[in-house]
Amino acid sequence: MQYTVFLDIIGTIAFALSGYILAAKAKYDILGILVIAFITAFGGGVVRDLLVDRMPYIFHKTYPITIVVITIIAAYIFKLHKNTTLTHNFVFIISDSIGLSIFAFTGAIVALESGFNLAGIMFLSFLTAVGGGIIRDMIMNKVPFVLKNDFYGTVAFILGFLVWLLSTLNLLNSLSTIILLIFGVIMRLMAIKFKWKLPKLI
Repeated sequence: MQYTVFLDIIGTIAFALSGYILAAKAKYDILGILVIAFITAFGGGVVRDLLVDRMPYIFHKTYPITIVVITIIAAYIFKLHKNTTLTHNFVFIISDSIGLSIFAFTGAIVALESGFNLAGIMFLSFLTAVGGGIIRDMIMNKVPFVLKNDFYGTVAFILGFLVWLLSTLNLLNSLSTIILLIFGVIMRLMAIKFKWKLPKLI
């Protein structure tokens, strides 16, 4: 599916931007910002590719690294990290939601192409979407965002299941892909707005 390359580019920009904003607000220097942006953008994809026994694409393609560098430069020029606090930073919320949906989808597609079953597809969807964020948060000495945030990783699991379902029904195409991605972003934004949370043990 060639359009997954385009989606990977959009997802890389989105996650690199969210990583940049986090690192900039934490007052990291330029090296720290680069490291956090790269890990956020590529961490999940690298682990995913290793699991399906293929060379991570950032090690044999030049455009992913170039995209992240350009994204960071543009974000600095427009001072996107200065847009209010992180929890109300519109750019961060939108970019993180887009990155989450796109990488959940591409992770599911890679799993499908590798012959994974439903459980494998959902797991790889989740790992691709949140793996970079988990590694990033550990480096930043934080509890991983996905373990404490409302309905974040759940979006990835749901999208992974829907990709499997549409593929099983032979309904997975460009149009259904666009609908899935929009649905994923809206679901994440609705979860933030209405503070959706999974049940916790009491």
